[in-house]
Amino acid sequence: MAGAAGSRDVDVVIPVYNGAKYLEAAVRSAAGQSLPAARIIIADDGSTDATPAIAERLAREFDTVEHLRLPHGGESSARNGGIDASNAPYIAFLDADDIWLPRKLEAQMRVFAEADDRVGVVHSAYVHIDENGDLLKDALVVPPKRRGNIFHQVLLENYVVSGSASSVVVRRDVLDRVGRFDERLFHGADWDMWIRLASVADFDFTEEPVVQIRIHGNSIQRQNAKRRALDFFLQHLIIFGKWDDVVASSPAFRSNLRRRALLLLLPSILEPQRIDAFYRALESHDSPLARSLFKSRGDLWLALGGMLGRYGVWRLRRHLLNDRRRFFE
Repeated sequence: MAGAAGSRDVDVVIPVYNGAKYLEAAVRSAAGQSLPAARIIIADDGSTDATPAIAERLAREFDTVEHLRLPHGGESSARNGGIDASNAPYIAFLDADDIWLPRKLEAQMRVFAEADDRVGVVHSAYVHIDENGDLLKDALVVPPKRRGNIFHQVLLENYVVSGSASSVVVRRDVLDRVGRFDERLFHGADWDMWIRLASVADFDFTEEPVVQIRIHGNSIQRQNAKRRALDFFLQHLIIFGKWDDVVASSPAFRSNLRRRALLLLLPSILEPQRIDAFYRALESHDSPLARSLFKSRGDLWLALGGMLGRYGVWRLRRHLLNDRRRFFE
């Protein structure tokens, strides 16, 4: 069994960019844990609002809080900067607009203490809150269900590890094995990291919902999701491309990926230049999987025509909605 993890074994990394509105609540929730963290690192991604002033004030108030000022490089870059500045054997992630309940670290570190050495990641159940911190009872919550080796489920079956990185604690030695967050990804960087972690370590979770994930107008989940669906798909192909050998062993998965691309393209059926740009992006992609989805432009247009004929407009809209809900939320 793994040794019991106690106080001061966990560093908390909070990436933030212009997050003045919610940062203080997030930091105070980390500083108020029943199991204190060693350090709470505010990884400030070049913020231009009041974030730096708030972070400096909190660093003066709490001896565990540090303000790490970084050049603007995106959320993954900020997370990586925080990881590099940390030195505890466990790292917990907290988004700057989310909240931890007081027993969050205690509950998760107890799971680590009772687990064997194969467990490298512990996440948790969660709830959603609104801009004011009130519970959103009707928001979609995907409870954790699977323990152990979940690599294939996360990669091929769209299994959701967590609603947010805010629920994840990872062993530092396991994180060092797989590397840092992929800074090329503006969508799916968390998912990519969970896949890589699952390839080398087991996962576990606490059923207690110890994280409050905030849903608000500026949430990444709500920013231009429909307009950027094709861009998100191309980002996912970067992730799948890291596992070409595994994906190639599942013809059904490749077929479903091709179908998903067609469903996302169909709303642009009267915009040939947009479809052509997507094909060129596939054609020049680093991943053999991406390049193999369609044999040619003709193959792509023929497949689009066939799908449009099969579905019709109203059924097509329903399938588009369902696919986006499953794949992008």
